[in-house]
Formats: sequence, C-alpha cells, structure tokens
Amino acid sequence: MTYLYNPIQSNQIRLLRFLQDETQISAALEIFSLDDHLPKYYTLSYTWACDQAVLARSWSLLIGQQQLLVLDSLKPFVQALRARDLLLSGRRWWIDSICIDQGNLEERGQQVQLMHQIYSRAADVVVWLGDHSVNSSLAISFIRHLDKIYLQNYSVHDIRTMLQKEEYKSQWAALTNLLARKWWTRVWTIQEFVMPPSLSFWCGKEDVSRVAMCNSLSVADKCKSTGITETLGFRHGFSRRRACVLYRAEQEQEPNPRRSLVSLAAYFCSSDATDDRDRLYGLRALSTDGGSLLEVNYSITSEEVYTRFAKAFIQHSRSLDIICFASVFSAPPGSGCPSWVPDWRKRGELLVVPVMVSQSSNTNIGNLRAPHYLDYDPSVYYTASQQRKAEYTFRGSLLLARGAIIDRVDGVAGSEGSGLVQSLEGNSASSPDGLSSSGRSATDILRSVCRCLVLDRRDRFLRYPMPTDEFLGDFVRLCTPLLHEAHGSAPKALQEWFHLTRPLRIDGRSFETTLRDGHRLFADFRGPAPNQDEFYHDSFFGRFYETVVRMTLRLIVSRKGRVGMASHKAREGDFLCVLYGCSVPVLLRKSDNGLPHTFVGECFLDGCMDGSALEQDDGLSEETFCIQ
Repeated sequence: MTYLYNPIQSNQIRLLRFLQDETQISAALEIFSLDDHLPKYYTLSYTWACDQAVLARSWSLLIGQQQLLVLDSLKPFVQALRARDLLLSGRRWWIDSICIDQGNLEERGQQVQLMHQIYSRAADVVVWLGDHSVNSSLAISFIRHLDKIYLQNYSVHDIRTMLQKEEYKSQWAALTNLLARKWWTRVWTIQEFVMPPSLSFWCGKEDVSRVAMCNSLSVADKCKSTGITETLGFRHGFSRRRACVLYRAEQEQEPNPRRSLVSLAAYFCSSDATDDRDRLYGLRALSTDGGSLLEVNYSITSEEVYTRFAKAFIQHSRSLDIICFASVFSAPPGSGCPSWVPDWRKRGELLVVPVMVSQSSNTNIGNLRAPHYLDYDPSVYYTASQQRKAEYTFRGSLLLARGAIIDRVDGVAGSEGSGLVQSLEGNSASSPDGLSSSGRSATDILRSVCRCLVLDRRDRFLRYPMPTDEFLGDFVRLCTPLLHEAHGSAPKALQEWFHLTRPLRIDGRSFETTLRDGHRLFADFRGPAPNQDEFYHDSFFGRFYETVVRMTLRLIVSRKGRVGMASHKAREGDFLCVLYGCSVPVLLRKSDNGLPHTFVGECFLDGCMDGSALEQDDGLSEETFCIQ
C-alpha cells in the first residue's frame, strides 16, 4: 500500500527516524511543532537527482504497513549511514523529499516558509556530495591541507610559490572534480549551506567541515595559474563562501543586517533550479526582506511569481529600482513577463554588483560585498530622481510611472556582435578653434568619457567617488599607444573597446580625434605607471574592465551631446528618462504603433546622476509613462 501522509499544521514539521535494517528498511515519520521544544535532529542537504541521472524513485521505505517511494539519490546516503553505524542510532532526520508531502502544493509552500527555522535549529546539517570517486579522497585531503595553509596567514606570493607547482597538479584536478558535483549548482543548497550554525560535508566515507571548505576556497582563489578559478564549479563554491562569510559577519557586526532577495537572486543567477519559481523561493529564507515581499505559492506560474515580487518591492519601498534588474534579466520574446519585470530565469555572470542600483548605499537592495568592504560613504549615491518617491500605478501587467524625458540616444558604440550606430548628424559639428560646438574642450570630453567608463566610482561596489585626476591620467596614458603603432602595450580589452568606439562622434568629433587632440596634455603626467591588471578593482583599468567587459555596457552619446553608458540593447532614438523613485536614468523605447513603452534598461548619463537634470529649465515636462 502506498504511503499516505497525515496532514500537518503550518507550524509543524515531520522528522524521520530509521527503525530496522532488514530485508527492507523501516522508518517512522513523527510530527513536531516548531512552537514547542524540538528533539535533537539533523538536516540533510543533497540533490534530488544523481550527478549522471534523471530524477527517479526505484526503492522504498516501510512506514507502518505502507510503502513510501524514495529518491534514488538517497540510497548511497543511507548506505553511508550504515557504514558509519548511524543508521539505527536513533537520530532524527529532516529530509525534504521524505518529510514534505510533495504532492500537496499548499503544504510545500508552508514548509518552504519554515526553511530558516528548520535549518537554523538543526543540531547539524550534513551536505551529501555523493559517493566516493577515483580522486574524491585526495580532494578531501587537499582541502584539509589548504585549510592549514590558510590558518598560517601566508602572503599571496608565498601561497602561490607553495601551491602553483607541478607536484600539486593531481590535487588541483581532484578539487576541481569535487566542486563540479551537482550539489554546488543547485539554488536550494545556497541557503542550506549558509544558514545552519553547524554544517559538515560528506563524500562517501570522508567528511570535512564547512570552515575547512571555506578556507580552502579562499586559498584556491589566490592560485590563478592552476586554472581552478576559471571553472564554473569553483565559482559556485566561492559564491557560497562569500554569502556564508557575509552572513556570519553581519550576525556579529550588524544590528540590522541587509540581504535583499533582489541582490541574492541576481548574484546566484547561474544556479540551477528544476522549478523556476524556486529561483526566488529557494533564497527567500536567506534574505532579510523575502518574508514580507514574497508569499510562497506553487499554484501560480513563474512569470506571475516574478511580477508579484516586483510589484511588492515597488509598493513596499516606493522605489522603482528593481526594474533596473530587467536590464540584465530580461524576458525572452513571447514570455509572460512584462519588460519592466526582471525574469530570474535568465542566466548571467556572477557579479556582486550587476547593475548600478546595486550601489552599496542603496538600503533597499545593496549587494553581497565581502565583510571588509561593508563600510561606505553614504553621501556617494546615485540620485537621478532627487530621492523623490515613486509615483506609479499598476494596470494589470502595465506599470504607469511618472517622470520626465531628458534626452534621446543619438549614437551607440560598437560591441562584440553589434556595430556602432549613430545618426547622420552626429549631434553637432566642432568649432575651428578646437572646441566643440558646445564649448567643451577635448580634455572636458575625455574627462566625461572617463567618468562614464567607471560609472564615476572608484570601486566595484560603488562606495566612493572616482578620483578624477588619477583615473583620467591613467585612462589617457593607457589609450595613447592606441593612436600609434604600439597597440601591444595597451591591455587587450582596451584595444578591443577602442577599435569599436573610435568612430563614435561626440560634439561632432570622433572619439579618436578627441583623444588625439587631448592626449598631449598628459605627456608630462607624473605618477606610477597605470595598472593593467583587472583584478585590482580600485584602479581605472579595474573599473573599466568591470563596467565594459563584465557588465557589458557600451558608450552612448545623446542628441544634446551628453555621454553615458547603457546595455547592448540600446538603440538610436531610445528615450533617456528619469522616473521618479528610480536612482538612475533609464532607457525607454516607444513602439512603432504608439502602444506603451518598452523598458530597455538602466543607464549612466554623465551630469544627470545627481538629479540636476530635473532642475534644468529647458523645456522638461512631467509625463506618465505606460510601460508594458
């Protein structure tokens, strides 16, 4: 007889206890209230499908006189319990596929909302990575070795000298294989890794602590030449380490920690989920605002989940900043998501600050920067709408938002796969005295372009303003060889950017002409040679690499000669707008048939990031934008 679950209340959970290990394993499912004292129990974090298999249930547990079909991926774990003499030890376990009635959508939703309590109150969480493999024991041994090195506080140079040797090649390969296991890719395992007070990893008969695992990943991150940091498995592992370290630091240092569900969903965008609704539900317990913004409901579609979440964010914060994530997480054609709603199914690169509204001083969103970067200058803040609250209404899936048109796009620099686009006019012609028709000198234009390329910020977390003289000097000195035959002395990423941007006309002159006119002023510039390593994030080139290469933003110029940065989706004629309640300007596109606008993305517009554009009396008028 197939097992039938007894119903439970919204504040109750079931715990599994193995009873007999005979021809068939028998077990009991006991119900406990979270409002009462719970018995000691353990929680399992695992993947439902084996690494090389589809979801399957080919064996069962005997509960009373009924048979409960169990996932095949749990069979090796039960064998591991038997090998450790823990199967009949009396331990109680919470295992989601067994302890939740998966066929009851209402119960599933209720149990997901209890995840924080379930994992934080467990005596220990066991991460089951799977059975042993050819070199899994070597990987666990290497993790312990890296943990010891971490605790010795060696310098980066010493770590690389010790570990970037041929003799460690097999160890690095073993660790790479361990990080390639499916557990590291699943969205549910993120909060299961981060939240519990105690957690250990099991792989076959081997085990290792979470602390050792995190320390080993920190050491591995410094060993670039081994190639491990370029693997997807390492990125998944290191992103979990970042979230865990931040979670612990905030608990110790921050009276009111902030982990917005938006920032978590964006940072972990490359994780796998069988059910796309879980791209939000699976991170809800780890966030500090998910409980108030998102109700777990498995009876509605993914598109409806995403739309409801976006609406709830706007209503709760009176801010439109969440729509800027649709710059990166844009819905595919034919999707049920409106253009202003981020579609969290879209895969992207792991970026701590994927969009400008992720700026550190944004209390509604923020980012997952490391603990030693938690400080910031609260006065450094994009305020394109002068901190005005959003003025909006919803009409079904339409967003009606008040704001103003600042300008229109005239030209967009080229990018990989897209050529440069610009109107025939090129905004205006230059003057014979070397000044543009707007009166700006070549140096003024280069300074503006430099601000755009780094989003006017010194660091990747957008905490501090750009040091103008330092960054402008580095920008021009790095670009100057591109005007001559010495292309090889410039970073490859800058060479590619210059090739695609050089014809873009700003105030009637190509960028290349402007650079030729302006670079001579920096010939006698005194200072250290410009950094050319993208890993130094607080340098001009580090910021350029983050903005142009990782965030894939392109230089744009407006019809009034303003310079800015926008996504690859920007086109000539797009409206440059400020929406009330949005920290940064946005691009809107009007359809040919005059129907509602489409949201294109956020943009940086030099001179318009502090709200000053709204103060200019040049015919600006408020209007209500209908965005579909």
